[in-house]
Amino acid sequence: MTKKPKNPAVPARRRDGDQPYPSAFRVECLLRQAHRDPEGPRFADDAEFVDWLDAGGEAVLTAARKVTVAADPVERAQDLAFEAYELPAARALAAARRALKLDPACADARAIKAYVTCGEGPDLILKLEEILNDAEQALGEDFFTRADGDYWALVPARPYLRTARQLAELLWDAGFRLDAVSWYEYLMELDPRDHSGNAQLLVGDYLAMGEVQRAWDVLEEFDPGDSAVMAWSWVLLQLLVDDEDAARTALDRALALNPYAATGILGLGDEITAEITPYVAAGSQAEANVCEQILGEAWDRAPYAQDWLEDVLEQLGLLDGDPDDTDPGAPPPPLRIVN
Repeated sequence: MTKKPKNPAVPARRRDGDQPYPSAFRVECLLRQAHRDPEGPRFADDAEFVDWLDAGGEAVLTAARKVTVAADPVERAQDLAFEAYELPAARALAAARRALKLDPACADARAIKAYVTCGEGPDLILKLEEILNDAEQALGEDFFTRADGDYWALVPARPYLRTARQLAELLWDAGFRLDAVSWYEYLMELDPRDHSGNAQLLVGDYLAMGEVQRAWDVLEEFDPGDSAVMAWSWVLLQLLVDDEDAARTALDRALALNPYAATGILGLGDEITAEITPYVAAGSQAEANVCEQILGEAWDRAPYAQDWLEDVLEQLGLLDGDPDDTDPGAPPPPLRIVN
C-alpha cells in the first residue's frame, strides 16, 4: 500500500532576495500572537499574513511573542510544540515533554509524544482519538459556533484540525478506510476553503476506493488549477470514465505542472520515503513524490490506465528504454523520463 506523507508542510511564499521560506509553524506562531490583540489587523488568509510579515510586521510580532511566552505558559508550550514538529524524533519528544509540563492539554505536544512513543499501530490511533475528544471538550461548543463554517480562521482550533488530519491518515494506512474518509469529509466541512490541503488527500482516497463520482465532485470544487496532485488525479479520473480524449487534454496540463510524477505513477522510480520539508517547490521531484504518495495506490488499481499513460508518453518521446538490450530472457529495461 502506498502511504501518504504524515502532516505534509504547507508551502509558504518566498521572501524577497535570498531569504529562506518561512516555516508554516513559524507563521502560525506569529499569527497566534497577532490574534491576541483584538485591535490588531486581521487577514483574509495566511498568504496575506505572510505578505504583511514581509512588509515589516514580523519584527514587531517577534518581539511581542517573546514577551507573551515569558508570561504565558500555555503559549510557551505551543511554541515548543511547533519547534518539536521540525525536530528529529528524540529531540521532538524532549520538546513535547517540556511543553506538556507547561500545558498538559497542549494537543500538538500530546500528538507528537504519541507519535514518538506509540509507533503507528492501534495504540496511536486510540491516543489521537483521546486527544481529539479532550480538545473538543476544552474548546467547547460555543467556540466552534463562532467560526461561521471556517474553523481554520480560528487559529486556536488549528491543533485540533491538525490532529484530526493525522488521525485520518493513520486510519487509512491501518485499513479503516471508511473511517478515514469520514474524517476527511468532516475536515472539509470544518475548513471549506481547504487551507490544509485535505481535498487532495480525499481525492486520492476516493480514487483508490473507486468512488469516481465523489472524486469528480471534489476535483470540480477544489482544484485550484496549479496543483500537480489534482492534475494527475484528473488524468486518472477521465480514464476511469472512458474518456481518453479528455484524459489526453488533462495529461498535457499534468505534464506541464510536474512531468516527474509520471515516473512514480508508472512504478519506475526508486522507493520513496515521506519527507517533512518547509517547502515543496512546484514542478520538483519532491512534489512528484507527494503525487505518488497520494495517488500511487489509485493508479496501481487501474493498470489499464498505466498502460495508456506509458503508451502516450512513448508516443510523445518522453519515455524510452535501452535499445541495446536484446536478450529475450532478460527483464524489460527500465524506462526513464527523457528531459
